[in-house]
Amino acid sequence: VGSFDFAESVLVAELYAQVLEAEGFRVERQQAIGPREVVAPALEAGLLDVVPEYLGTARGHFAPDPADDASVAAELRRRGLTLLEPAPAQEVNVFVVTVELAAEYGLRSIGDVAVLPSARRLGGPVECPDRPLCLLGLEETYGLSFVEFVPLRSLDLTAEALRRDEIDVGVMFSTAAQLDPSEFVALDDDLGLQPAENVTPLVRTAALAAWGPALEQTLNRLSGRLTTGTLQALNRQIDNGLATEVVAAAWLERVALVPD
Repeated sequence: VGSFDFAESVLVAELYAQVLEAEGFRVERQQAIGPREVVAPALEAGLLDVVPEYLGTARGHFAPDPADDASVAAELRRRGLTLLEPAPAQEVNVFVVTVELAAEYGLRSIGDVAVLPSARRLGGPVECPDRPLCLLGLEETYGLSFVEFVPLRSLDLTAEALRRDEIDVGVMFSTAAQLDPSEFVALDDDLGLQPAENVTPLVRTAALAAWGPALEQTLNRLSGRLTTGTLQALNRQIDNGLATEVVAAAWLERVALVPD
C-alpha cells in the first residue's frame, strides 16, 4: 500500500492498510513516496498494489479525455489498473486568502482575485505550476496572472506564509485541518475548475486477481464509510500531534471496520 507525499494521503493509505490487515492480508507500507508522476509508474510496474487516489485528478492523469468514461476505462485497462468504488469523501484544491484580505477587496470567488494589485503572489505545492488544476488552470480558466509562485512543501507552511503576507493566495485542500474559517477564506470556484475528487482506491488489476474478491470488498466497505467531514476531522487530529496510525486505528474501531 503506497501513498503520495502529503499527510492526508498517508492517512488514507494507513486506513487501507489497517482494514486489510484486519481481514488477514499481510501489508507492506510504502508511505509518502512522492507526487503522482512517481507513484503511478511504481503502481504500473508492480512495486505497489494499492494507492488512495483522487478521482478527477486521476482521470485527467491517466486518460487523454477525462470526461469520457470509456476512454478512462480503456486507458486504465491498458495500464493494468482498476479504480474501485469512490468514497463520498472529496478533497479538492481550494484557493485561499486571509479573512483580512477578503474583507479589504471583497473577495468571494476565484475570479475576484483579478481585483488584487498586479504584484500578486501564489503559494502552494511545488508541482502546482505544471498542474492544470492549479496554476495552469488559474491562468487558462480564470485569466489570472501572478508575478511570483512560492513553492511550499506543507499546508502548515502555506498557512504561515498567508499569515505573514508572504503570499496573497495559497493552495490548500478542502479537507485541510489548517483551513480555519476564522483565519482563511476558501474562494468559490465559480467557473468549475476543480472536478469531483472523491477518494478512490486505485489497484493493480493483477493484485485483484491474485488476492481474490476480499481485497476489493474490504476497500469498498471502507470507502463507503469515509466522508469529507470524517476526513477533515481525522486530518485535524493528526495536525494536533496524534500519530497517523493511532488516529486511523481509533476511527476504524469506532465505526466497527476493525475489531476493538
